[in-house]
Amino acid sequence: QGAGASMNGSTIGGSINFNLKEAFFNCENTPSIMAYSQFGSVNNGLNNGLNVNLNNNKMAVRLAGTYRKVGNYYAGGGHEIKFTQYEKYNLQFNTVLKLSSNHSIIADLIHDKGINIGYAALPMDVSSATANIYSLTHRLLIKKLYKAVLESKVYYNEVVHYMDDTNRPETPIHMDMPGWSNTLGFYSKLNIEKQKHSFQTRIDGHKAYTRADMTMYPKNEKEMFMQTLPGNELLNWGCAIQYQYQLNEKFGIGAAYRQDYFQQIALDEIGILQWEGFGFDVSKPLKNWLHSGSLWIERKNKIINSKLLFASGARIASSNERLGLYLFNRADGYDYLGNYHLMPEQAFQTDFINNFKIKKVSITTTLFFHRINDYIYAYTLPNYSAMTIGARGVKTYKNIRFAHLTGFESTIGFKILNNIWYKTNMRYTYALLSNDMYMQQVPPLKILNTVRFQNDSMQLQLEHLFANNQNLINNDFGEIKTSSWHTFNIRFSYTKKLRNSILQMNVAIENIFDINYREHLDWGRIPQPGRNFVFGINYYLN
Repeated sequence: QGAGASMNGSTIGGSINFNLKEAFFNCENTPSIMAYSQFGSVNNGLNNGLNVNLNNNKMAVRLAGTYRKVGNYYAGGGHEIKFTQYEKYNLQFNTVLKLSSNHSIIADLIHDKGINIGYAALPMDVSSATANIYSLTHRLLIKKLYKAVLESKVYYNEVVHYMDDTNRPETPIHMDMPGWSNTLGFYSKLNIEKQKHSFQTRIDGHKAYTRADMTMYPKNEKEMFMQTLPGNELLNWGCAIQYQYQLNEKFGIGAAYRQDYFQQIALDEIGILQWEGFGFDVSKPLKNWLHSGSLWIERKNKIINSKLLFASGARIASSNERLGLYLFNRADGYDYLGNYHLMPEQAFQTDFINNFKIKKVSITTTLFFHRINDYIYAYTLPNYSAMTIGARGVKTYKNIRFAHLTGFESTIGFKILNNIWYKTNMRYTYALLSNDMYMQQVPPLKILNTVRFQNDSMQLQLEHLFANNQNLINNDFGEIKTSSWHTFNIRFSYTKKLRNSILQMNVAIENIFDINYREHLDWGRIPQPGRNFVFGINYYLN
């Protein structure tokens, strides 16, 4: 969360580290298979998957695939939400090769393709989106160095997507918008643990090329072309270090530091010339040094574990914020122009985390306060005309003095009876900008209540979701107030153990009372799905 997650990169809001499933070594060297199939009534959605794990003493291989196809879904009350359909498949190959008891090589290949992806809130859909992801990892156990683990990886990703409005009958001017992204990178990290000491270090780097085009085809006129994101290259080098020390049985302390170097430059002549018309020379590279750090102290005992964290982090402006040309933002209905000279945002945060556990009750609570200096904020350009038909105008970005965010997240769980558990999760954030306006796109108080019955073969779960109304809105962003809502779900599964396998059947009813509602962060006032009957079956072998 927040700047405290900077080991994997410069961040102010946190990071998600997606770890791919690896092939595993079965001691009996027998195949392992998992297959599933699921159907949802609200959109006639199919979700099917299969993965197979094979191994011998030296090599393990995992093959996995998924296929999904859904139609338009129906909101509460039975209203069809058009352009919400999609079709996609995903294929993954992973192999682990043991060079010795200390060395292993891991190779990954992922191919992901989406087709006819509808975007109800946008004036265009995606006819196809294709991603290819490759990586090679070396893992070494250094026994002489306190059983340290050294892991190094190289990776390459390429993504191509094609947006078009061919299936939109109301479009007055046909256009298409293809985009490309290519990323080449590496990291190497070392983890060492010895008694009261824990040490991590990491170096990483990547080079990313991104570009987006737009071609308009007016009737009886010559087609018009522009680069909505000029072809550009972003280069990043970073290093990080983290150390933790256990002072005694109760107290521990830790510290982390990261430094990053970024360089970005536009490469394509067409995009460079386009920006010259706005008075920017984007052929000159932008260079930024970012610094992140954190300090924390922990206290542990049998009943309460507490952690107090102080952290600072930073982020550079995204490629869209720096170089985007008339990129339409459906959230507020404006075309956006980038600002090449935006300063990085700098965040300072404090988190106070408490975990309480006694007998049948557990409580986790996090209180946080974040201040973001040089916050990147959008404002209207009054003398510019929008390019997207129906857009409200044109905006660009500037740095304002700061933004403040404060709030909490809490989870409470306890055992009601031997096989019955209750858990509730609550989240709330209050955010204010230095211009005395509320921060845009901040969700209201949200609560999830769950009651679960579970034994060796059955599981029954009742869910209640509540979101409060959101009246603290940002008028500059075109936000509107959101009403509160409640929804209820019920889920049931039955597991049958066979000779060498397990069969599991699943049934669920989501949004039982067919409530018509929308989340505050939903674009275009489009409601969420209505009542949904879900049927599924899972099969596990070994």
